[in-house]
Amino acid sequence: MSQNYFEAEGVSATLLKAIIQQSPVHAVERMKSFKPSASMVLGTAVHASILEADQYDKLIAVSPSVDKRTKAGKAIYAEFLATTGDKTVISEDQQDMVEAMTMAVMDHPQAKSLLDGCDKEVEKFFEYEDLKCKAKIDCVHSDGFIIDIKTTKDASPDAFGKQSANLLYHLQMAWYAKAIGRSHKDCDCYIIAVENSAPHGVAVYHYDRDALEFGWSLAKRAIRYYKDYLADIAINEHSLAYGGEAIDLFLPAWAERI
Repeated sequence: MSQNYFEAEGVSATLLKAIIQQSPVHAVERMKSFKPSASMVLGTAVHASILEADQYDKLIAVSPSVDKRTKAGKAIYAEFLATTGDKTVISEDQQDMVEAMTMAVMDHPQAKSLLDGCDKEVEKFFEYEDLKCKAKIDCVHSDGFIIDIKTTKDASPDAFGKQSANLLYHLQMAWYAKAIGRSHKDCDCYIIAVENSAPHGVAVYHYDRDALEFGWSLAKRAIRYYKDYLADIAINEHSLAYGGEAIDLFLPAWAERI
């Protein structure tokens, strides 16, 4: 994982997804104040274990199992933290999960096959609509397809389909296709989903063209919103998340059925 990537200027899939989910104002603020959740920390460790196994000890630090309520435990933990630097810190229980999830992925025949012959943790910088853009892609195969690894509570088709829609993975994959110079119309995009609890089920999903087409339309919409936001900032030095005029409010369809 490159710190330079995260520090580099550029529109990312993370920013675009946050714009669609709420507004450019909220998206920019989230990027400034982002703090990873426990599930994100676990996901980072799983990614490192699968994609950068030879660098794992340089990227991940496993905290000692101590009682941090006691003076001795606090001292041991403080001494440990002083040695971690920029490493992602996980617990011993999380490390056990990382090992089990990694094994589950590598035991899945198609997942293992897809990961063979890939460039991993690929960083791309490009321009689109006169904006500096970037993408950090888990895997780009020598045959030109893209693979992303997701940790999840439930990798079943129904549950993961909902997660994919809610978290806009289709936008992310379409953006990745653009980043490697391919069109979403002819780039095969896969997700390897691995469950974060036993038995750590693994499923491999391939996005159909309609999903990627919709994902790209969302990406373009987010870019349009972001450029409008930048124009507001340039003129007014601020931007209103929901505009400056009254908005007609309509009841959702379900409310009429009460």
